[in-house]
Amino acid sequence: MKRTLAVLTLVLLAGIMFFGCSKNSPVAPTGTAEDISQYLRPEFIDNRPAEVIAQYTLIDCEPVALDKNTPKGAKYALVIGISAYPYPNTLKYCDDDARDWAQRLQQEGYTVTSVIDNQATKNNIESAVNTLASRAIAGNEIAFCYSGHGYKGQMISVDMYYLSDTWLKSKLGNAASTKMAFAFDACQIGSMKSALNGTGRVIAVASSSSSLSYDGDASMSNGVFTYYQMKAFDQLGYIYYEPDCQYACDNFIAWAKAKRLKVSPSYSDTYTGQMDL
Repeated sequence: MKRTLAVLTLVLLAGIMFFGCSKNSPVAPTGTAEDISQYLRPEFIDNRPAEVIAQYTLIDCEPVALDKNTPKGAKYALVIGISAYPYPNTLKYCDDDARDWAQRLQQEGYTVTSVIDNQATKNNIESAVNTLASRAIAGNEIAFCYSGHGYKGQMISVDMYYLSDTWLKSKLGNAASTKMAFAFDACQIGSMKSALNGTGRVIAVASSSSSLSYDGDASMSNGVFTYYQMKAFDQLGYIYYEPDCQYACDNFIAWAKAKRLKVSPSYSDTYTGQMDL
């Protein structure tokens, strides 16, 4: 009898401990956790020896000379999107991000160069960046969009070259355009914001130098940050780039919070007035 009472007491105590947990308790269950693996843009994996990675890292370069024969008052854009990385680095919606940006910028009157998936080799990206930089003369409008892997402030080409923030900054070192828009939807890409800072530039980044970016679900078919940038323009009728960036930042943070994730999108703005793409 005493043994039976002891067992019942233990069961009762266990029940009290289980059902008495506050939802604010750090160990308390708060409902079924959502599987976030479907959203994660996996961190970039590179198992090559350090000396090989060093050979594949572009840190600095000479500024691109401006093409004085480029038509003035023109609008030029480069969009890069890479999903087709070699396994295990394959991504989902980065190519869709690039296509959506290309369509949006074409509607705004830009001449758009798209470098997507297997086209996005180091050589092809460098050639396209050189062309864009050469057209950044005073009076022209420039846009640059990248979606793909990011690693410590570096874009990653499909053939596994690291294209650093200092490399892109150097390429644009002669740019005289005072109306330039940038968008980066990648992990650990935040340092592009400070590296590319200059007069007349709005630079949006989906992550800090250490945080991650995420893909949306099938209904979004975009990176989450890009999805909200496109939604503001295409569905909500936004005209100016700064409010679009703010909308994307606010809604990406809200989306992540609902899934118990932490993100750190942001943008910088040195453009006078509001930038209409």
